[in-house]
Amino acid sequence: MLIGIDGGGTKTKVMLTDMQLRPLAEKVSGPSSIRTVPFETAIANILEATTACLAAVPGAEITAAFAGLGDVAGEEDGFLVAAALRNHPAFSQSLIEVKNDVHNAHAGALEGKAGIAIIIGTGSVAFGVDERGKSHRAGGYSYKEGDFGSAFGLGKQALSMLGKAWDHRVEPSPLTEDLVRHFGIKTFMDMVRLYDALHTERTEVAKLAPFVTRHAAEGDPNARAIIEFATDELLEMIRGVDRSLSLHNREIGVIGSLGNAETPLRSEFIRKVRSYDPTFAVFPARRDPVFGSCVLAKQLTQR
Repeated sequence: MLIGIDGGGTKTKVMLTDMQLRPLAEKVSGPSSIRTVPFETAIANILEATTACLAAVPGAEITAAFAGLGDVAGEEDGFLVAAALRNHPAFSQSLIEVKNDVHNAHAGALEGKAGIAIIIGTGSVAFGVDERGKSHRAGGYSYKEGDFGSAFGLGKQALSMLGKAWDHRVEPSPLTEDLVRHFGIKTFMDMVRLYDALHTERTEVAKLAPFVTRHAAEGDPNARAIIEFATDELLEMIRGVDRSLSLHNREIGVIGSLGNAETPLRSEFIRKVRSYDPTFAVFPARRDPVFGSCVLAKQLTQR
């Protein structure tokens, strides 16, 4: 049997399949992104969901397991998680590999094929694998770098545009007026306090993205400018990956609610990708990242 693990900052999904990748069980537990929660908590949540999957299929034994976890920064992180899992009887005789969750997101989006996956959700990152197995990642350094093109990126740009409109560096528009009402801005110090309060609040800033997409759809010039910047940055991620690989399969799987919602961001991103290279096919991710982990677990048995 194969075990696929997809661990993030809010939950962990574990899937058990047979060797032909037919799903047998799927369970959910708490977060396992290794820098979002304590390491011991991450391992405990992985084991909780794994044990539940095995209990649903009596007699199941794990041949190989792949875990794609948030905040795994390199081989050392992966080795530490794999070593902890091997201490549990369920994994003691199995092949195990642990990498950053862009790997299984890619494998799920493209069902194990070569190509590019781009995550456009709260954060953003592009990751590609070519037919020779070479991989490359662009973006995804977290909100501290910018997460350009993501919901956080749109929200951060909206806050910047709000300040510019407040002091008339740009013309106020329905977007900025809507934000003034939303935050109850009345004075310069209200603006200062707003920026102080939201400076490190990634999730709260990301919640402003719908303001941008809604007003952009209505033709708001400030919202359209934000969309233009965001989609330029998303295209640069695609270019960065494409330039670094030798891809024959010209496919881009899009992961994330923002990237797949029917908004000006999605349509403009697709337009720019096709302008860059019309042979690229752009589509929503074909399978969930946890299924991608099962695909990568199977690949462990074929090395």
